[in-house]
Amino acid sequence: MTGRYVIIGAGAIGAHLAAQLTLAGVPAVLVARGAQLEALRSGPLVLRKADGDERVTLTVAGDAAEAALSADDVLVLAVKTQDAEAVIADWAWIPLAGSEDLVAADLPLVVLQNGVATEEVARRRFGRVVSVATVVPVNFLEPGVVIPYAGTGTGYFQVGALDGRQEADAELVSRIAADLERAGYVTRVRDDITRRKHEKLLHNITNAVHVLAGDEDERARLSAELVAEARAVLTAAGFDLDIPADVDLGQAIGGGRPPAAPTPERPPFRGSTWQNFVKGTPSEIDYLNGEIVLLGRRAGVPAPLNERVQRILGRASATGEGPGAHHIGEVLALASAERN
Repeated sequence: MTGRYVIIGAGAIGAHLAAQLTLAGVPAVLVARGAQLEALRSGPLVLRKADGDERVTLTVAGDAAEAALSADDVLVLAVKTQDAEAVIADWAWIPLAGSEDLVAADLPLVVLQNGVATEEVARRRFGRVVSVATVVPVNFLEPGVVIPYAGTGTGYFQVGALDGRQEADAELVSRIAADLERAGYVTRVRDDITRRKHEKLLHNITNAVHVLAGDEDERARLSAELVAEARAVLTAAGFDLDIPADVDLGQAIGGGRPPAAPTPERPPFRGSTWQNFVKGTPSEIDYLNGEIVLLGRRAGVPAPLNERVQRILGRASATGEGPGAHHIGEVLALASAERN
């Protein structure tokens, strides 16, 4: 790439990506706000790794005007799915520096979100959208600090152009994939990225189990029940999944790379949904379990367990409840009733 990656959103994934690109010598600007912006203006980002802290000084901006977009830039959307519509609308029509006619929507846009909803929101305004199935286990719980958990490499990306754009965007996708590899991520180019994102959705719907109280056996049981229900919905919706039912989803969508073991200083990785509830920020649950509910309604296939999880955690998020306010048994009871 001849320009910069302008990463919009400085949470776990955005900050980690900006650090890895910077360390690799790939130009990157991280657009942050609030306490995270203040922390990164006053000092480096701390990567709290298993073998010690690494500090990376990032180029940061507080908004699009400060980022001063140019025609050579690539935008990277690193906000949560629930925030994507508003952010895309805010950025799409911003004029590019040095041009009378070009706007941000003329730039390539890379979308990193969990779920499958952002892509269509993005290409309503952007002509070149690159979709990424992202597996980067990182916790972000305090300003200026991210905790990476990848055991091999820094994460795993599957990258692809959207349907109808594979040929036109092939060179763009290859160049982005090369930069991600250079930044330390294991990266694969996929011609079937939409299917790959739906496969990853199977794993992301289990994020919810860590927000609910319960033991590990109960979490494993609920995860299996949610995934089995989601598989039936996705099959009815016409998605030909390539992950067998007896394969560990975490290993499959993570490229076979297990996360690093936790330590007393680095508690187990719990995922983006859990982090939403810990920080009291809006939850992405409507675009994970809620996506299965939506697809089920369209296909005429009920998804009562995913709907129950969406309802419990949606209400919990709206009323400001934290992790553990509800028990896995509230969902498993419904599973038992459905079987009887």
